[in-house]
Amino acid sequence: MFDEEKILRTMQEAVVSGRNIRLRPTRLCLSLLVLSAAVWVGAVNYQVNVAYAVCFWLIGFIGVAALMTRRQLAGLRVRLDYDGEVFAGETARVRLSISHPNPQVLLWWRSVQQNLRDAVGNSSEHWQRYVADKGAGGLVWEVHTVRRGYFPRPLRLCFATSAPFGLFHADCRIEWQTGAVVYPCPLPHDDSGSRIVADTETSARQTEHNGDDIAFLKEHQAGVSLQHIAWKAYAKRGELMDKVFDAPPPAAYNETISYRDYPAGTPADKLAGLLAYRVLEAERLGLHYTLQLYQTTIAPQNGQRRKCLNALALM
Repeated sequence: MFDEEKILRTMQEAVVSGRNIRLRPTRLCLSLLVLSAAVWVGAVNYQVNVAYAVCFWLIGFIGVAALMTRRQLAGLRVRLDYDGEVFAGETARVRLSISHPNPQVLLWWRSVQQNLRDAVGNSSEHWQRYVADKGAGGLVWEVHTVRRGYFPRPLRLCFATSAPFGLFHADCRIEWQTGAVVYPCPLPHDDSGSRIVADTETSARQTEHNGDDIAFLKEHQAGVSLQHIAWKAYAKRGELMDKVFDAPPPAAYNETISYRDYPAGTPADKLAGLLAYRVLEAERLGLHYTLQLYQTTIAPQNGQRRKCLNALALM
């Protein structure tokens, strides 16, 4: 298990410090240590000054390698940006911005989502190489989602390196603490389709209704009712003109999307998916709508789509 004290928790941005880094010797390092011990034994037994020098040189080289490997991660700055939307079963794409004061740093990174390994496999856990001098543009962290609600937790990124000599393996983990949510997967159904279409047609008929006041005259079009022809204007100018009346504004139709439209006892996840479908359909058709949930009602307002989907995600 990874030492919990070595995990750096962050909201949107994190800077890795020395206390967040775990350092382990590699097999090559262990081999050099064994070689150094053998040289030391030989130097003691045979009193060879050159052997002492070689032993101290190997120990010094191992120590310098440890410091240089640690510096590959120390000072690493990671920023995470996510402003999109994701529905259950889809993959959220989080933008990564990585920078380091050392322009020659070489490291690898991967996602660690233990709770989703059985659901989505290990596709999100492969190592990806990052080279600082080639820039950090285009790095994307794919977060797999299974169900609605808050993003799966814990969400961790692991950074590791063995540069520059391969004698030590340094790694650290960053835990992303986010309030982002996964929207419920829309479940298409015919419950609201007929009502929406019928009310849209009613609104259209109301729009076509004419008032009593003449707004202006326009050129005559074939097929227009004789009652709409401006006969007085024809008598004066000899041109057929059509009368255009002031039309009263159509009554605004407010679609009510309510949990009461479905049988009692409907599973929460299924109900959220059904309501999400109707919200998205109402948005697509440009309708005014009100979402009624168990303990809240969201009336028409700015940002209603996001507020409704957030409420359904956490319902």
